[in-house]
Amino acid sequence: MSRILRGYVCALGAVAGVSLGSCRSGNLLSPDFSGAVVTVVDSGPALESARTFVLPDTIVDVSRTQQPITHAADAEITATIRQRLLAFGWRDVAADSAPRPDVIVLVGAATRIQTGVVYSDWFASWGYLPYWGPAVDASWVWGAPVAYEYAFPAGTLLITMLDLRHERVDTKTIPLLWTAAIDGVLTTAANTLARATFGIDQAFAQSNYLRIE
Repeated sequence: MSRILRGYVCALGAVAGVSLGSCRSGNLLSPDFSGAVVTVVDSGPALESARTFVLPDTIVDVSRTQQPITHAADAEITATIRQRLLAFGWRDVAADSAPRPDVIVLVGAATRIQTGVVYSDWFASWGYLPYWGPAVDASWVWGAPVAYEYAFPAGTLLITMLDLRHERVDTKTIPLLWTAAIDGVLTTAANTLARATFGIDQAFAQSNYLRIE
């Protein structure tokens, strides 16, 4: 089976990390969303022939989560993903009497405490610029303590599409056809749903190959 694994990253706002490509969906950029949407696809015959899906309404906590995750918006988030799949031409077979979907779409969430240290030794990195003025030299530092630590909660929403038609009994694995990671989701209870919805929209916008003609 011919398989091509490729990924796409859209940076939304200020993101530190790896970049596999540039985001060209300019209408989806928002100054209120600081994070990244990463999608990876196995674009082979298995994905091309998949047509039906099921999507549980539960968002599971991925192991190693650093702080509790609220599940108040689980139904809304999974409903948004379901609507996007239906709009792309997929058929939800959950209501069938004996559903045997081509793929199952699972959603998870993980949190971490993002930590770091800001140092005051900045001149060696930037060097002299005319904006500093003639009195500034390498002995100058930021007007802050020598170093200070920072920490803030960061959350990622994970969407995975697994191929139920090609389960591997010998290796006990189920092939992954598509996945999306939406980072920067966890902020406050008031805007987590809005950020998740925005990220889901971007994930599908950069995954047009999921569209069934």
